[in-house]
Amino acid sequence: MTVDAPVQLTYVVTWREISDGLKIQLRHSPVGRWLHRGLWAAAVLLGAVITANLLTRGVDAPGVGLWKVLAIAWLSLVAFRWLMALALLAYARHLGEHRVTVDESGIQTVSVRHTLHTGWGFYGRAVEGRRVFVLLTPDVWGTGVMILPKSGLGSPQESERLWSLITSHLGAH
Repeated sequence: MTVDAPVQLTYVVTWREISDGLKIQLRHSPVGRWLHRGLWAAAVLLGAVITANLLTRGVDAPGVGLWKVLAIAWLSLVAFRWLMALALLAYARHLGEHRVTVDESGIQTVSVRHTLHTGWGFYGRAVEGRRVFVLLTPDVWGTGVMILPKSGLGSPQESERLWSLITSHLGAH
């Protein structure tokens, strides 16, 4: 498999691809992993408190309001990622169809309203998801993110070539 040949992607980004990319960003940035663990720990603790309250005082106990807190917290977390994906989708749709070339020099993105060339030194790591490739900056927040949808590729072989090209320049997780 030759890695030297550039890989071309042409796509109009979808909400699902952005949402998947944001989920991967959260799970693969150091701060995102700690936040994810902290939220799970808080959910387990809150669940234990609610269970103990229900077992000792019954369903009509005043502490049942904790169920509402748990439901609101969970819905807020899900809604936050969905709303962020919608905001990014509006921006991406404003740019129009993306034509991306990935080669030895980096990533060239061209749209109706925007042209950008990003060198490989900008990104520190990459993650392959089911629908997308996600490139992340090396900072602890993983703030800089590039989402490359697999739907923009012509064939599964192109997907393998793109992943080979990315991993030859960046570390993969």
